[in-house]
Amino acid sequence: MKSVNTTRRLENQVIDELIEQGICDKIFPGAVAYISTRDAPPYCEAFGFRMCTPTIKPMRRDTIFDLASLTKPIVTATLMMRLIGNGTVELTTPIQHLMPEFSHPQVTVSHLLTHTSGLPAWRPTYLESTSQDGVDDYLNQIPLDYPTGTQVIYSCLGYILLGKLIERLTDESLDALAQEWIFQPLGMNCTGYNPPSRWTGKCAATEDSNNFEKRMVEHRPYHWRKGIIVGEVHDENAHFLGGVSGNAGLFSTATDLSIFCQVLIDGGDGMLTAEAIEEITTVHTVGLNESRGLGWIILEDGSLYHTGFTGTSIRINVEKKMFAILLTNRVHPDASRPGIIDFRAKFHQSIFSL
Repeated sequence: MKSVNTTRRLENQVIDELIEQGICDKIFPGAVAYISTRDAPPYCEAFGFRMCTPTIKPMRRDTIFDLASLTKPIVTATLMMRLIGNGTVELTTPIQHLMPEFSHPQVTVSHLLTHTSGLPAWRPTYLESTSQDGVDDYLNQIPLDYPTGTQVIYSCLGYILLGKLIERLTDESLDALAQEWIFQPLGMNCTGYNPPSRWTGKCAATEDSNNFEKRMVEHRPYHWRKGIIVGEVHDENAHFLGGVSGNAGLFSTATDLSIFCQVLIDGGDGMLTAEAIEEITTVHTVGLNESRGLGWIILEDGSLYHTGFTGTSIRINVEKKMFAILLTNRVHPDASRPGIIDFRAKFHQSIFSL
């Protein structure tokens, strides 16, 4: 009978080979994987390169990644659950009660958290607003794409609005509040918005000149960034908002993210209440087209799951006390490279099916 250590070594070998094959298939230049299960030491390994051009830099375990949409569950949903926990708001509170200028009275906090508000999935606010302040007016007046509560349509705009709502309710910036309520208490010392210049050398590079979004808006005139993006947010809506937004902008390492995942497994550990964890892990979209908790997708086995456009993903099973983090720079230097969706599914399935 194989020992636990022998079994884990074999499982690690499978993960190593899978990621090396992903690099070979040019799905991403590099990756960092972190896996934690109840009965074995944590696995954390780096593969490939954090930058391929204009210079070559190897990936390291402490590489700092642009997490893209992982910002939504880690920052925005977590802060909102803190506000719900302290009685500032409720899930059923209409957004219009908190922001009277918002034009849709039926939309609640829960609708925004679960992507069921009716707000469009995405719009280039940087082209359709005249300024950062103009984004507020734009979001408050934008027409809905479908009746509120009738389906799940993943909406970056909904989370930008949530971020602005949090700032309104706390009279603090989203980045400062995240540091105060999440990162500093947990000792996540390499996590935050707008990485300082001393972190840049550790950051994984993303795209060359944000060509993907240029194509999305058919190359409409804009002050597009030039050259490889590294150490600043890739998402153009978040960049337009100064790098601090509810939809994207967070940077972190696999090790720091493991701290956050472990807190959820441990029942909140002072950051969130047990009631908040129960709400987060409960399906709030029963009967709709996708199973959503508060901030997270909920998979068939009850796992929390979320991804980021830059090539990042987290899967957490609170009941089994296990999680897996996969951070890649798959948008470097070209965000149109295919294969990441299938690869992430294969990676996480290879761990959670054991």
